[in-house]
Amino acid sequence: MKDTTMTQASLYIVMPDELSQADVRNNLPDIYAVSGFSDLDTMFSLTEENMPQLIICHQSLFEDADSDRLSNLTQRCSESRVLIMGPPRPMTIQIAALKQGARGYFNDELPLTKLHDALQLILHGEVWVERHVISGLIEELTHTPTITDQQKQALDSLSPKEMEVAKLVSHGATNKMIAREMDITERTVKAHLTTIFQKMSLPDRLSLAIFFRDLR
Repeated sequence: MKDTTMTQASLYIVMPDELSQADVRNNLPDIYAVSGFSDLDTMFSLTEENMPQLIICHQSLFEDADSDRLSNLTQRCSESRVLIMGPPRPMTIQIAALKQGARGYFNDELPLTKLHDALQLILHGEVWVERHVISGLIEELTHTPTITDQQKQALDSLSPKEMEVAKLVSHGATNKMIAREMDITERTVKAHLTTIFQKMSLPDRLSLAIFFRDLR
C-alpha cells in the first residue's frame, strides 16, 4: 500500500552490486522515485541535467580512488543530499565523509527498514550518523565559523528551553534523547529546532551544533 503521508522524493541508488541495489529498493516504501546505477560515471552520463533530491552511494565507490571523489560528487550534485552506505567503518572515515559533504553514513549491518528513517532525516536537513561520530566531528573541527552580529543578538532572543535544546544538540544528542532529558515530546523538540534555525539564521542541525560548540 502506498504511503501517502510523505512527499515523494527522487532517489538515486549507486551500487556496483545489483543484488544490494534490489535489497535497498525492496526495503523502501514506494514514496521514492528510484533510479539505480552501477557507478558514478554512468549516473552522471545519464542524468547530468536532472539531479535527484537524494543519492545513496556505496562506500566501495570511494575506496582505492581519488581522495577527492566524494567531495567532487557533493559539489557536482550540490542540490542533492548524499548518504553513504556500507559496512562498519572507523569514526575517522565517517567524519571524513561528512566533511566532504555527505549527509550521513548508514551502517549496512542495521536493518534495512531503518534506511527510510535515515533518508527522511537527511531530506529534512539533519544528518544520519552514530552519536559519537557527531561528537567527534564537532571536537575535531578547528575552524571557527563566522558569527554575525545578528546571530549574537539572536542568542538573546532564544528562550531558556530553546537554549537548552541547542546546547544538547551541540553535545550530539538526538531528538529522542533531548525529549527524554527535557521531559517534552519529540514534536516539541522539532518545533524548538525550527524556531532556533530561523532565529539564528542557521541551515541545519550540524551548523547549530558547531555554533554552540564554539560558545562553550
